[in-house]
Amino acid sequence: MKKNFFLACFVILFVSACSLLQNDPAPGVGEKAEAGYAACEPILAALERYKLERGEYPESLSALTPDYLTEVPTRVNDQDLQYSKAGASYFLSFHYLGPGMNTCTYTPQDGWKCSGAF
Repeated sequence: MKKNFFLACFVILFVSACSLLQNDPAPGVGEKAEAGYAACEPILAALERYKLERGEYPESLSALTPDYLTEVPTRVNDQDLQYSKAGASYFLSFHYLGPGMNTCTYTPQDGWKCSGAF
C-alpha cells in the first residue's frame, strides 16, 4: 500500500512538473522578449537610415547619436544590449532571464533568432 502511494505521488509530481515546463514560453516569446523587441526597434530603424546615408553600418551604436537617435538604449530587461558590426552586416542582441537565460539576436539577413539555456 505504501509503495503504491509513493508511486502515485511521484507520478502526480512528474506530470505537474512536465505541465509547468510546457507552459513556459519559448525563447523569444513573452513579455520580456516583447520589451526587448520594442527597445531595439528604434535602433534597427536608425541603423538602416545610417547605412542608407553612409553606405555601411556604424562601428558602434554610439555613432547613431545625435543624428539618428537622441539616445541609444544600453540595457533591456536589466541586461546589456550588444552590437557588433560584421563586415557589411551586424548583430544586435538582447538577453533576458526567465525561464533560463534567453538571447535574441537580430541580423538584417535573418531577422530575429532567439535561443535559451536552462
